[in-house]
Amino acid sequence: MTSFRRGKILGTFKITDEEEYSLEFLKLLKEHGIALDPSDEGIVLWEGEGYMVRSCGTTDQKHIIEFFDEREKKVTVILRKDFPHHQKKIEVVGTAEVGEMLGWSSKKVSVYRQRGKLPPPLSELKMGPVWNKDDIERWGLAKGIIKKVINFC
Repeated sequence: MTSFRRGKILGTFKITDEEEYSLEFLKLLKEHGIALDPSDEGIVLWEGEGYMVRSCGTTDQKHIIEFFDEREKKVTVILRKDFPHHQKKIEVVGTAEVGEMLGWSSKKVSVYRQRGKLPPPLSELKMGPVWNKDDIERWGLAKGIIKKVINFC
């Protein structure tokens, strides 16, 4: 059986519709000075008959856990320092993919890496170094090599 440390209960509120939920939730976060991480879409951790547990990240690397009791129309919001089930998958890229992302040849990527001008790789495999794709994107944006891309749904 897995056990988790408790978090800080930020509050509990009742809702009658979805719009009311969003307003109450945001009001509760604002009261506690908490900002949600805009890059974290959140994840449903568990759904059962009349209950749902959801998690989303905050800008200070903590997690908000929401317990929905659908029968009582009640939401309990908890702030956690960690939550093992809420791990964003890391997309890894090699030298060729980094080159494509930056508009460079694989050789140029290798030269920049050897000179210590790229973020450190996650690991060094027999096939070569691998990086977290997000690290390369952040680095490329910061250096002006990659232009910010906005995806529209």
